Amino acid sequence: MKLFTRYNRISMAAMAALFLIVGVVYYVLLSKVLVHEVDEALEKYEKQVHKYVSKNDSLPIFKNFEEVQVEYHVTDRFRKKKISQALIYNHDDRKSETFRQIVFSQRVNGVWYEVSVAKPLEGTKLLTRTLVYSTLVILLFMIGISVLLNRLILKKLWKPFYVSMNEMKGFKLGSHKEHELPDTDIEEFSMMNGILSKAINGAKDEYRILKEFTENASHEIQTPLAIIRSKLDLVIQDEDLSEAQSDSLKSAFAAVSRLSKLNQSLLLLAKIENQQFNLVEPINLKDKLGEKLSQFNEFWDGNQIRVHTDLNSASITANPELIDILLNNLLSNAGRHNVEGGEIWITLSPGKLEIANTAKQGGLDTKRLFGRFYKESQYSKSNGLGLSIVKQICDHSGLKIQYLFADKKHIFMFKWLS
Repeated sequence: MKLFTRYNRISMAAMAALFLIVGVVYYVLLSKVLVHEVDEALEKYEKQVHKYVSKNDSLPIFKNFEEVQVEYHVTDRFRKKKISQALIYNHDDRKSETFRQIVFSQRVNGVWYEVSVAKPLEGTKLLTRTLVYSTLVILLFMIGISVLLNRLILKKLWKPFYVSMNEMKGFKLGSHKEHELPDTDIEEFSMMNGILSKAINGAKDEYRILKEFTENASHEIQTPLAIIRSKLDLVIQDEDLSEAQSDSLKSAFAAVSRLSKLNQSLLLLAKIENQQFNLVEPINLKDKLGEKLSQFNEFWDGNQIRVHTDLNSASITANPELIDILLNNLLSNAGRHNVEGGEIWITLSPGKLEIANTAKQGGLDTKRLFGRFYKESQYSKSNGLGLSIVKQICDHSGLKIQYLFADKKHIFMFKWLS
C-alpha cells in the first residue's frame, strides 16, 4: 500500500470520527441553548403573572397564544418553582407533544394557586435539527473539498519522489543510460536525491573497477592455463613415463581443462553483463539449428540417442555469437544429461523453440536452476554455469525461458516476439 493511500485512509477515518463527534456535540449544545431560551421565556411569563397579581390582586386570564398553555390549580401550600419537560395533550393537533413547563406558586387573596405555564418544544426540535443538518452538510462539503485539495496538493508534492523512484527502477549497472534525478525545492526529497545520486555514482565506480578486474584477471589466467595445458600435453606424450605418472598427469590435464572452461564461462558471463555484445542482426534459426544438428550427430549416435525434429521457418534478431553459444549449451546439455538410448525432441516455430530430452533423474530445482554453479548432482563434472549463461543470454536477447519436467522429460521452452 502506498504511503499516500494509507495517509488518505487514516485521514478519512479520523475525519469521519471527528465528524460524528462534532455532530453529536453540536446537536447537544444547540439543544441546550434553545431549551435555555425557552426556559427564559417561561420565566418571563412567571414574572408577568407575579406583576399582574400584585397590581390587580387576581390571576390573569390567558388565552393560549404562541402555543403557550397556562393552567391554575388551587393548592394548600407554597410549592417550589420547577422547570421540566412534560408530555401534554395538544387539543389542536389531537396528539401528545413534548412541552417545556414551569410550575410555580402564586398567592391570591390568601389562597395559594399552582400556576403551570407550558411551551411546546416541537418547533425548537425542528429548528435544532434544521440547524444541525445544515451545519453538518456544510461541514461535510468543506471536508470533501479539503480532502480533494489535500489529495491534489500531496500528489503534486510527492511527484519528485515518484520520478526519482522510476529512475531508480530503470537503473542497471553496466548500462550506458544517464540517470537524472529531478530538481526539487523540498528539502527531504532533495536530500534523498543527493544520497541516491551518490549511491549510483559509487555503484558505477565499483562496478567499473570490478569489471576491469574480472576482465583482466580472466585474460591473465587464460594465458598461463594455456601454457600449462600445452606443457602437460607434451609431457603426457613422453614414452618414458610410468603408468602411475601418466595417470597423474592426465588427471592434472583434466583439472586444468576444467579450470580453463570455468574461466572462459565466467569471462563470458562478465561480457554479457557488461553489455559487450551489442551487435544484433536477423538470424535464421532453422538454418542455425540445422548446422548444430550436424555437429552433434556424431556425439548423439555414439550414445545411441534418437533425435526427433520439427523445424519450421523462424528468425530472431539478436547477437549471432550469443545465439550460437545458447544453442551449443542447450544441445550439449540435452545429450550429456540424457540416458543411454534416450531421445531428444527439438521443435521450432515462429516465436517459439522447444528442446526436450529424456531425464536420468527427476526434475531440476526451479528455484536454483539458473543460478551460478547449480549442478544436478554434486558429483557432476559440469561447472554449473551452462544454464546461468543461457539465462543471461535470454535476458540480453529478449527471450522468455521456461523449464518444465513432464513425462520423465526435461523441457526448455523459449519464446520471443517474431
